[in-house]
Amino acid sequence: MLVPKVARHFSELGSTNSALIEALNSERGLREGDVFLADAQTAGQGQGSKGWHATPNDNLTFSLLLYPDHLSVDTIFTLSRFSALAIATTVRHYLDPVTASTVRIKWPNDIYVGDRKIAGTLIQNGLRGSSVQWSVVGIGLNVNEEAFPPALQHTATSLRRLSGRALPLVSVRDRLFMDLAHFYGRSDSAGRAGLEADYHDQLYRLEQPSTFVRTDRGKRFPAIVKGVDADGRLLLALADGSVEAFELRALRWLTD
Repeated sequence: MLVPKVARHFSELGSTNSALIEALNSERGLREGDVFLADAQTAGQGQGSKGWHATPNDNLTFSLLLYPDHLSVDTIFTLSRFSALAIATTVRHYLDPVTASTVRIKWPNDIYVGDRKIAGTLIQNGLRGSSVQWSVVGIGLNVNEEAFPPALQHTATSLRRLSGRALPLVSVRDRLFMDLAHFYGRSDSAGRAGLEADYHDQLYRLEQPSTFVRTDRGKRFPAIVKGVDADGRLLLALADGSVEAFELRALRWLTD
């Protein structure tokens, strides 16, 4: 059973993912469930080249170490599913029922409330052949953030903004640790189908029209989100009725 526990707590750090991966490469004795947590990150990362804004001491920014030897490269997207479902569950816990009903997972693993982002995940893996040797799950959750920069004022939100109250970070952290443990426990072969179904049902803009850009051509196109395939590719129904699968770097969602 996964038991997340803060192994190292930093007042300031460039990136918790980078620090944990560096420790993995230079030390022994790191255990599954070890968490590197920082009060402030100076080089927090999102998907691709995106940064992560977080006012020091107002939010949760940490990385979780996993040794998912029950997963292969073919099932590695399970890590995105379990972590996204866990964060979404934690977020709902602190919101009123109406607002909680709008929490969704934006492919692959961002968490949105309505059309505003509240959390992001960056997963990095160590592979050997078809086996997953280790995974580092980096999570940023906006808890008490209020000082969003102008570019994020209308696209990001926090638990404090949504609930109208400041929340104790330790309580939110412990709740998230509990939800991560629960959903990771469902990532084995017996629970994986249920994870896939739950993830599908909570997808952002599922069966709704959106506008995308093909990154290789810079061409806009309308499409409808139909789901995610076994390899973690987004399935889009195109205007001609066909369904195409897209890798993360092949696509940009214009609601970003």
